[in-house]
Amino acid sequence: MRYFFLLLLIAACIGIFVAFIVPRYHVVQGLQAEVASYNANLATATQLEHSRESLIAQYNNIQKTDLDNINTLLPDSVDNIRLIIQINALATKDGLASLRSVDYDTSQAAPAASTPSPATNSPATDNLPYGQFVISFQTTGQYANFLSFLSDLEQNLRLVDVTEIDFTAPQGSTTGTTPSPANGMNYKVTLKTYWLK
Repeated sequence: MRYFFLLLLIAACIGIFVAFIVPRYHVVQGLQAEVASYNANLATATQLEHSRESLIAQYNNIQKTDLDNINTLLPDSVDNIRLIIQINALATKDGLASLRSVDYDTSQAAPAASTPSPATNSPATDNLPYGQFVISFQTTGQYANFLSFLSDLEQNLRLVDVTEIDFTAPQGSTTGTTPSPANGMNYKVTLKTYWLK
């Protein structure tokens, strides 16, 4: 009888352990895993905050002139009017005529942040972190002056790629005179510039 009572007590202890303690143990294990995950996320957030503060400190140490140069090199918008004024200033400085027949796609000119990329872009360029803006214009002048203009355009801070140049001889006057190379050549230039999305 005494052994039976001991066996019954042991069975009751095992039953209580299985019925109450094991489920609670699993709940505690789940909570411990959740706490560990939160601690890992907290450590990552703390590390990101330190990185952000370090980057802000580095950004604040950059000279204003350097920041202006970076914004000129790769602006965060097309700013087509300023680009045209800048190119026209280079052309006139180098002895070329003022720009004329300026042409560009207005849908590329000032895309809003909430609108999709311009329709002229292909799906491959939609995924790029930068946009492309194509502009063409015409000018007139001596070939040496045009070469000087291209050199200045190349050394300019604004990042541009000249994609096409067309040369045409100047038209004769209405009096029937023959056009002279001394009067200069007509140039049509197409270039591509970039901006950060």
